[in-house]
Amino acid sequence: MDATFLSEQDRDVLRQSVLCGAMSEEELSGLLASGVVKTLDRLDYLFLQGDPAVDLYLILEGSAQIARDGKDGSHTLIAVFEKGDSLAEVAALVGKPYPASAQAMTKLRVLCIRAALVLDVMQSNRNTLARTLAALHYKLHVLVDEVEVLKTTTIRERLAVFLLDLVTVKEGSTEITLPYSKSMIAAKLGTSPQQLSRIFNELKKHGVINKGQRIQIDDIARLRDVAARPCA
Repeated sequence: MDATFLSEQDRDVLRQSVLCGAMSEEELSGLLASGVVKTLDRLDYLFLQGDPAVDLYLILEGSAQIARDGKDGSHTLIAVFEKGDSLAEVAALVGKPYPASAQAMTKLRVLCIRAALVLDVMQSNRNTLARTLAALHYKLHVLVDEVEVLKTTTIRERLAVFLLDLVTVKEGSTEITLPYSKSMIAAKLGTSPQQLSRIFNELKKHGVINKGQRIQIDDIARLRDVAARPCA
């Protein structure tokens, strides 16, 4: 699909993204003129570790995970990206192979853009270059912060924060729908599906009831207490 036929909603997603948010409307329109929209089914690969990084991607809809395979056969989840996030921009802009693989966690729609075209935009406008570098620097710090959270918090705290991020009310009780499978949530939180199930069971005494993809939260304030400190 030609990216010039993107809906206005898709264009709003791009305008709010870290990468395109640094560009003017004219620059963004120029990129869209040569962009391509790709649709992937769950578990399809967008790109593989070691492939030449000639394209970068912006997620229009859905979620993707970035994972790296080690020489010892290990498979490590690096991060989960969702609507509005950009993927592989650093590798593509410097002309290096993709350092990890990207796989769709849900049905996925992405805008594919040649890195060379983004470089042309950056090099032709020093203000855009500065804003883009600042945006990428911010994204790097966010990833570093996520790594620090994985090292300094318990799985129970991370799950509580994850659930609170899905809540749309400030207090009282509510029911939420998990955005993707529990195995994917476990990977995002840095644990195993089995351990995630145990933590869900532990949260029952704090008013969190697991109903498959639906989660009932009896008291949002109690769940905030779990997120703020280890539970007894």
